[in-house]
Amino acid sequence: MKIAILSDIHEGLNRKNTGMDIMPHLLKWIEINSPEVFIIGGDMTAGPRKSLDLLNQLQEEFPTMKLLFAHGNHDIYHEDSKSAYDMLLEFPGNLGNGPVELNDNWVVIGDGGWYDYSFGIEGYTDEQFSVGTFNDFTWPDKTSAHWPSSDQCETKRYLEKLEGWLKENEGKNMIMVTHVVPFSRYIQVKNEPGWDFFNAMMGSKHFGELADKYQVKKYIFGHIHTRYHEHYKGIEIICNPLGYYPHEWKSANAEEEIFSTIKLVEI
Repeated sequence: MKIAILSDIHEGLNRKNTGMDIMPHLLKWIEINSPEVFIIGGDMTAGPRKSLDLLNQLQEEFPTMKLLFAHGNHDIYHEDSKSAYDMLLEFPGNLGNGPVELNDNWVVIGDGGWYDYSFGIEGYTDEQFSVGTFNDFTWPDKTSAHWPSSDQCETKRYLEKLEGWLKENEGKNMIMVTHVVPFSRYIQVKNEPGWDFFNAMMGSKHFGELADKYQVKKYIFGHIHTRYHEHYKGIEIICNPLGYYPHEWKSANAEEEIFSTIKLVEI
């Protein structure tokens, strides 16, 4: 079974910055490679309605492909992020609806996840991370995502939900998916406070602890816009973001970048 993996498509920003529609290139890749499963690890675009529309468009183009999705922070940018989360659940392949069995041996378990400052640098308080401002820059989630409770409480909600599903599927080969980062190994520390301060918003070490505890076979995430494919703690780690044009792309051509970025694995 061929599984395609991509995250952080940021369709709106990349369409604006490249001056071209990038979705046809994604459709072309799928047409050529014919994956049975496509996992999108969040940040389709900004806002739930647009993300939902793009997911539905992809699924309608390829009705026999199993399209799975875990939301990113940009996907729930809304005056009420809980309602945005619920809106995205209308997409049948949203992993927030529950585990998806790929065959008798493999199951995908995931959800977007959030952050609890466990990757935050020393010298700053949870209150400072909660405000999310360093010098004159404010983390965009603080003005565009609006949850009913604190970041830590929202993260705990995801952790409890995911652990329930992991526990139910113990003994199977599990692929875990979140948008946010599960291990500190993948946090970029530059020893520059203006950068490192915002690592607090990258994810939570507790997602990684769950993956370790339940012996997850593969872990897919995004959010950090840096690509990784390796084994860590016995887990195959796949972080495969498209990222922002131009400074995070390796080519100037959208088709080349998409074709070279999508990861294809087999189970």
